[in-house]
Amino acid sequence: MRFTQRIHTDQVLIFLIIATGAILRFYNYSDIPFTHDEFSAVFRTQFGSFHELIAKGVLIDTHPAGVQVFLYYWVMLFGISEPIVKLPFTLFSLAAVYMLYLIGKKWFSSAAGLLAACFLSFLQYPVMYGQIARPYASGLFLVLLMVYFWTNLMLSPHKKYYLNLTGYILVSALCCYNHHFTLLFCGIAGLTGIFIIEKNRRLSFVLSWIVVLLLYIPHFPVFFSQLKQGGIGGWLGKPKPDFLFDYMAYVFQFSSYVFALLLLLLILGLAWRMPRKRTDKRFVLVSFLWFFLPLLVGFLYSLFINPVLQYSVLIFSFPFLLLLLFFYAGAERAWQKGILTGLSALVIIPSLVYERKHYELFYNSPYREILEDARQACDSLGSSNCFVLLDSHRRITDYYLGKPGMKGFKPGCMHDIFEPPVIANIVDTCRAKYFIYGCISNSGWEDYQVIRAKYPYLLRHRCLNEGDFYVFSKDSVAGPDEYYFRSDADFTSDRKGWVSPNPSAVWFDGEDVQIPVFYMDSSIEFSPTFRGSLRDICRHRNDVIDFSADVETGSRFTVAYLQLGIYRKDILQSFYSADIDGKHPGGFRRIFCSCRLADIDWKHHSLYVQGFIWNRWKQDLVIRSMSFRVRHGNPFLYGLYTKIEK
Repeated sequence: MRFTQRIHTDQVLIFLIIATGAILRFYNYSDIPFTHDEFSAVFRTQFGSFHELIAKGVLIDTHPAGVQVFLYYWVMLFGISEPIVKLPFTLFSLAAVYMLYLIGKKWFSSAAGLLAACFLSFLQYPVMYGQIARPYASGLFLVLLMVYFWTNLMLSPHKKYYLNLTGYILVSALCCYNHHFTLLFCGIAGLTGIFIIEKNRRLSFVLSWIVVLLLYIPHFPVFFSQLKQGGIGGWLGKPKPDFLFDYMAYVFQFSSYVFALLLLLLILGLAWRMPRKRTDKRFVLVSFLWFFLPLLVGFLYSLFINPVLQYSVLIFSFPFLLLLLFFYAGAERAWQKGILTGLSALVIIPSLVYERKHYELFYNSPYREILEDARQACDSLGSSNCFVLLDSHRRITDYYLGKPGMKGFKPGCMHDIFEPPVIANIVDTCRAKYFIYGCISNSGWEDYQVIRAKYPYLLRHRCLNEGDFYVFSKDSVAGPDEYYFRSDADFTSDRKGWVSPNPSAVWFDGEDVQIPVFYMDSSIEFSPTFRGSLRDICRHRNDVIDFSADVETGSRFTVAYLQLGIYRKDILQSFYSADIDGKHPGGFRRIFCSCRLADIDWKHHSLYVQGFIWNRWKQDLVIRSMSFRVRHGNPFLYGLYTKIEK
């Protein structure tokens, strides 16, 4: 009777866990936008043949062909619609929760399986990737399904051995086609199995790898072609030594409440553990190895060959971190398991909604929101009074312009971030009363300064995940002033933060004889310099430093550089520069340079910023003014992957 009741309780609890996970993933499902990577994948399904798909949609990418081929046929059958494209991956994500429960139950206990399933069902990390049509949710499910068959081979080889071996082979092959890190995981799991499986079954287990290899042979041309590409080092940096700590903070939602929950679950799990219950230490070691080995391989490959290590590629091994955290849980009573799972839900879900703002950030695509905000601004301010500039991805913008509600709306100018717009020329020729600007995180941060030089009043700024929307005005309006720190150079004296290397270079023969200018000639290489501690002058890690100078160049002038540098103990950490060219001699013009603090490493306490003009070739250059300013940035810019600053 007790056994039947325990099974019934476990089934009810895992059903509730999966049902809650489904609510979290399917909430307002039709409003979930495509991410940039999803757009890339969907756009690469628009080919007339399978051969063209491989040549133009797979070989140019760094992922195996499996998911792209699946999307090709899925879109062919059901069309391009966000909910339809995402649906199979969301279902994979939920199926993975159940598979983890089964594995945890077989390895350790039903309590361990239930707790691991709770975290996989509720945390933002698996919830978000379960809402993205990329190889992550599918890979998570395939890895856990492979491990389920692997577990049967290890623990109960006498029960349906060849059926489990066949399942292990087929799912391992699918893992190889899904993602390179799922392929890596299969290799690690296979090698581990040699030391656990019964000796008389070892040969057939090893031979199964040959079958997996044979099934993977058709993919060899794609694999070796992508291998030549190296990786994604063009935009992904090498991981830092503290990557593991950042990853742990991220997966547990940067939440002190979630970490406190882990401690409480440890206490309760140990307190309710049956005294004589034994733990299979082999699987504790397996959990440790299966989480840390992919991390270590990815870290070393990224460090010495090409950067590939991201949070997303570790989701395949993340379940084994959870099993490592909960292997001790041995609660047997129904009410104890109910408390453990209930506590998990009561802490993790509010953290997902309120601390991580998942539905506020993830559901508001910058590509879509800047278009909708621009249309609404034109409607309220009058289309004839507004000029709209969108610095985004042109093809994605066109996709949203084709949506209902956008009919008749035509932005004044659209640019693709990989072809940076000459903002100054656009602003100079604009005669509209309001300048509406929408951009994504890749856009140049100097654009804000350029626009405000002609449209000095900010009417509105909306902060989005990976994007910003602004409305600027020529006329004085009541709006936010985002600058909270200003310092202008005074060439006749040293103001706080400014140091002039050569006071004798100050002249009074500029446009206004009452205003001094700084004259650089063959004897002067560096202009007056601003220097200050970041922690003294900046309030938040998401803020932006704007540096500008009004300069005049002569007819023989070639180039100088307006530079911003972030230093730690006189060692340069980050560097930003804008060219001062000689294409427009005579007359003062303003040069801009900006630094987004969210892009630098703030973990050191001795960072300082330094801004100056480097007249490398010591040519004649007149500086009328230099200005150093700091403005409030976007706290949600990288909010899906970093801690949201309050």
